[in-house]
Amino acid sequence: MRVLGTAAGGGFPQWNCACSNCKQVRNGNDAFQPLLQSSLAVSANEKEWYLINAGPDVHKQIESFPALHAGPGIRETPLAGVILTDAELDHTIGLLSLREGSCLTIYGTEMVRETLHSSFPVFPMLKDYCTWEWQCLSPDFLLRVGPSGGSDEEMLLIETVPVSNKPPLYTQIYDEGNNPENIWEVGLVLHNQKSGKCLAYFPTLDVITPAIEASLKKADIIMVDGTFWSEDELVEMGATKRDAKSMGHLPIGGRGGIAEKLAAIPAKRKILIHINNSNPILEMGSLERNTLERLGIEIAYDGMEVEV
Repeated sequence: MRVLGTAAGGGFPQWNCACSNCKQVRNGNDAFQPLLQSSLAVSANEKEWYLINAGPDVHKQIESFPALHAGPGIRETPLAGVILTDAELDHTIGLLSLREGSCLTIYGTEMVRETLHSSFPVFPMLKDYCTWEWQCLSPDFLLRVGPSGGSDEEMLLIETVPVSNKPPLYTQIYDEGNNPENIWEVGLVLHNQKSGKCLAYFPTLDVITPAIEASLKKADIIMVDGTFWSEDELVEMGATKRDAKSMGHLPIGGRGGIAEKLAAIPAKRKILIHINNSNPILEMGSLERNTLERLGIEIAYDGMEVEV
C-alpha cells in the first residue's frame, strides 16, 4: 500500500488558509512538509492497482508513484479501479480527472452510487468520455477484488464497515433527516489472503462503534482519522464555528480521543492519516507529535509504503 496523499480536504498548505502551519510550509520551514489530499494506492500483485478515494490531486498522485505510470501500451495503465469510502467531494471529484481512462471499476455503497448519479452527477457527466463498471460495497458480504480468474494471492479481500449515516453537505436536501439505514461513510478492512494479515483503513471517524472497534482490534496495521488534534481547533483560530465533532471527526487528543482509543488496540502499527492543515502534529518536533511517537503512533506522509 502506498500513501498518495496524507492531508485532509484542501491539502497542506490549504490555498485559502493563512494559519501558522500554512505560513510555515510556504516559507520553506524544514519542520513542515507540503502534503497532497488523502488517498491510497493498494495492490495484491503489484500489477493491478486500486485507488482508495480519488480527490482533486489525483493526477499529481499518479505521477508521484511510478507503479501507477502508463505503459507499456500507449493507453495501457495499471490502474484497475477506485474504491470510495464516501461521496464527499474531496474523495470523488478526482473521478472527473480520470475520464481519459478507457474503463475503470468503481466501488462504493449504494448511497454513494445514487449520489454520483444525482446530487453530484459524476456518472452522467462521464458517459460520453469513458465507460465504467460499478461494484457495490456492503457490510453484508466480503468483496474479492482483482483480475478475473485470479488466484487468492492476486486478490484483495475487502470487508466493509459502516462508519456514518451522515451525508455530505451538498446532499442535505436529498437525505434530510440522516436516515440511519443509509450508509454514507465506511471504513475498509483489506485482507491479504496469502499472509492472513489485514489492514484497517478509517480516514474519517466521529465515533468508534463496537463494529469499528472489532475491526481495529483484529487488524495488523491500522490507518485512522488524524484530522484534528483538539475538538475546538478551528474554532479557536477563528477559521470556523464548527467543531471537530460537527464536522464528523473524533479529535486525537483529550479524554476519549483517538490517541486514548488506540492505546487499547494491539495492532503492530498504528498510523494517523487525513490530517488537517491546522493540526499541530504536522510540525516535526512539536509537543503533540512527540507525544504520539512516545505512544507508538505513527503519522503518515506522502510516499509512505506499507506491506501487510
